[in-house]
Amino acid sequence: MQRCNEHENVREFNQISYKVHSNVTPFIEFNENYREVVNQYEEQFQKLSLDMENFFYRRKQPEEEFQRKMDFCSQLKRTIQKYCPSWIFDIVPTGSSVSGLATSNSDLDVAIHIPQAIKVMHCFTDRIVFFRKIQLEILQIVRRIVVNDEEFKKRINFDKGVQLVQAQIQILKIETVDGIECDISVVLETFLSSMHNSLLIRHFHHIDSRFGPLCAIVKQWAASTEVKKPKEGGFNSYALVLLVIHFLQCGTLPPILPHIQEIYEGKNVIAQDEHRFPKKLDFGAPLPGKIPEIEINPAPVALLFFQFVHYYLHFDFQKYYISMRKAMVINRNRSHSSDVRIQDKKEVYIQDPFDSHNPGRTVNSLKNIKITLRDTVSKFLPNGNNFKFPTLDDILYMDSSKAKFDNEEDRDDAPEEEEKQNL
Repeated sequence: MQRCNEHENVREFNQISYKVHSNVTPFIEFNENYREVVNQYEEQFQKLSLDMENFFYRRKQPEEEFQRKMDFCSQLKRTIQKYCPSWIFDIVPTGSSVSGLATSNSDLDVAIHIPQAIKVMHCFTDRIVFFRKIQLEILQIVRRIVVNDEEFKKRINFDKGVQLVQAQIQILKIETVDGIECDISVVLETFLSSMHNSLLIRHFHHIDSRFGPLCAIVKQWAASTEVKKPKEGGFNSYALVLLVIHFLQCGTLPPILPHIQEIYEGKNVIAQDEHRFPKKLDFGAPLPGKIPEIEINPAPVALLFFQFVHYYLHFDFQKYYISMRKAMVINRNRSHSSDVRIQDKKEVYIQDPFDSHNPGRTVNSLKNIKITLRDTVSKFLPNGNNFKFPTLDDILYMDSSKAKFDNEEDRDDAPEEEEKQNL
């Protein structure tokens, strides 16, 4: 009894120190069900972990490529300023290129951040129509500038052209002669969420060396199984990274990632929400002060991946949502937030760390995703004399469960999560 109380006290200390709310039931069930497997195949988990880490570091964006991308951004800003000296704007690289998760030859996402452009907004009644109109006009101006400026057009690969894409988010697509594929968007709001999200992810990448490899493995696994296929009802890449963060904060014990928004509140280095945020960010600056010291979680990357797929296999997305802002799981029906009520019809609700949008909104096919999660868990489970512990390729290049599901007449009773939904 005393040892149990001591364990509970340590767990509570870890949560309080890291400002997170652990979702302990799935972790306890994982240990009860798979402790023998983890112990029996400890060496195989270690080897697979090394392979996963090597996969990440071999594919990681080299420093030389990062510098070329930053040089492109600097030249883009100088070129626009030359022709539009009255514009008050900034060129902000965002996404994986600056967060630390980029692979070699990955796209560069750039935002033209120009809140000055909405000062005339009182003349318009429809905010969305107005925003799209101004964004389109700015992108058209920038396109004319870059294709006609004598210096800048030397960088453009005109075999691919400069394309203006008028989708839900309007972008200007440019490919350079040295292979940089750049998507340029226009942000009119004062709060540039993509920049703050990128900085948050960058800090997590530096806090724990397992975060980057785990994100890379999850994204590649999700791509091969079509779990990451937002246009067809799957997750997008950003949502998958948030799922990894949530799991490392709340789904494994002891927690691996702290809730740094809460820990450094008032330090003016991390945004709290879309209304409270630092006006300038330094992506090269460390966090102000040490992360609190807690009990160390020694799990290697492969074991964390196994725990990750088990955690979301049993996560009841219909009943609960993930609050990145509070680092916890919350019952949808018990929330009085208007943002939560708006997301009632969405299969997955992930509350963004800063603003009100739902990065999980693209998901409309949880059934197939759950089947994929179940099939992935089963790869780690001995099934007789012919069992072979999964290799990295076995994980990264799994078949899509959607195809298998569509080829069978009745799989309604197959997913394990329908028999046992746990949190």
